[in-house]
Amino acid sequence: MYYFLDNRLDPKSSGIEHAEIKRLRLFHQLGEKAQLVMCDFNRFAHDNLRLYGLTDDDYINMFDYFAGTVHYPARDLTISHLSIDQTSHISQRAHGYEVSEGNRKTLFINLMPNSEQINTVKYFNGDGNCTKQDFYDTRGFKSLTQFYATNKQELVYEQFYKPNGAIYYEISYEQRPNWLAATNIQLINFTGKNYSLMNIGEAFTIMLDHLNQNDGDKLSTFISDRSNITNLPMINMKTPARKIEHFHNIHFRDYWDPMNSPLTYPSVADTDLLRQTDLVIVPTPQQAADMKKRLRTQVPIVAIPVGIVPDQQLNAPRIPFQKRQPGKIIAVARLFYEKRLDDAIKAFAMAHKRIPNLTLDIYGYGDGSDNYKEEKMLKALTQELQLTDFVHFMGYQTDMRAVYNSAQLMIMSSRYEGAPLSIIEAQSHGVPVISYNTHYGPAYLIRNGVSGNIVPDGNVNILADSIITYFKDSRLQVAMSKSAYENAARFSSDQVWQSWQKYVINGADLF
Repeated sequence: MYYFLDNRLDPKSSGIEHAEIKRLRLFHQLGEKAQLVMCDFNRFAHDNLRLYGLTDDDYINMFDYFAGTVHYPARDLTISHLSIDQTSHISQRAHGYEVSEGNRKTLFINLMPNSEQINTVKYFNGDGNCTKQDFYDTRGFKSLTQFYATNKQELVYEQFYKPNGAIYYEISYEQRPNWLAATNIQLINFTGKNYSLMNIGEAFTIMLDHLNQNDGDKLSTFISDRSNITNLPMINMKTPARKIEHFHNIHFRDYWDPMNSPLTYPSVADTDLLRQTDLVIVPTPQQAADMKKRLRTQVPIVAIPVGIVPDQQLNAPRIPFQKRQPGKIIAVARLFYEKRLDDAIKAFAMAHKRIPNLTLDIYGYGDGSDNYKEEKMLKALTQELQLTDFVHFMGYQTDMRAVYNSAQLMIMSSRYEGAPLSIIEAQSHGVPVISYNTHYGPAYLIRNGVSGNIVPDGNVNILADSIITYFKDSRLQVAMSKSAYENAARFSSDQVWQSWQKYVINGADLF
């Protein structure tokens, strides 16, 4: 069995999750058993699977595993299933129901969107402070209760439940100056044992070992796709297994100094950790070469493309360039600092002055962790440049096929990239790409001057000039679109599978 390790699967997922799902489909297509394995609590996960065409058989969540709900039939759970005192008064409110005794609010029952299914239940004391909150899995059972210190509304304790109400996991919290610290974790009655743990990673290791033991004598393979989250739990496994670290991004801090810049992840910076890894996979040959030179390790380091173009797309009818939306440029990236979309907007502004029919549609979600600082800056910049009629923020879309089929060009202005899936996907739909020359992916994925252009990193003027040159030459547009289709064949299922066979499936001699 092959296990792809990550932290969570959300409706808005990053390129890592999309790459994992493509790999999962490839493995299944070629008859190899594989599953996604996630460590974060996620009560919406089984609904999210359907967004990606996945089933419960494709996915294991650590909390599901300990709760015994990896496969659990969904049921309706409405307010009628709650034990509410008959003397209480129930009033319908926006998004749910308020329960009160006399003049005192005791509960608020929040419902799932457009549903009578229970989402959360808040409990209030006599002072009107929330003392605890129940969270319900979308499949219809209470899965978590959070308890709060009422004077500051700080989280102090969590209990996780099986559908029968039994507690299987507990976390105690203490507020530190700058963060909320989990000071104790209890895994309760798992295979007849109780565990006192320091962090979620230790719990994840227990689950990985258990998965491995259940596979029998055949050596299973664990592939860590989130180096900063899942690699250490994988390395700490006590049962024999093949352990592979899969990098999706650059491995050093300063974008243009791979030989001297501090290494980003302990899993490669710490020699003792690195030597416990059987194989390191990176997206491009150049990154593999740099990493070998820098680390000087006996651990094999190989390049396997993260993007896969399915046969269905390779064989799909090609969209004639003349049938695409004239002047339509797209950027496909999260609205995060590292994506440097302000440069894309500035370059577009210069090009738009010369070619007024150009438009720029930006597809991606913002960073809620900093209150969408980057997204707000990008939208303010768009207003400042008076481009609101021509630059559109389209949000996140799971299915981009129609977008790619209507676009005439994609631009990328990131500060760094591993090997962005969007470049491969765009080219597979005949969309040429103009990108900054950043480590590592663009120069590997784009045939410079043929299926797109690679321009000097950070040079907005040359990026704009390249856009103008492209749209001023109709023959160049048609030729590059044709070459983009052809270049995508480098990442066909057959081509990518050859690398997986060589280094992983049949690559036992590497380990």
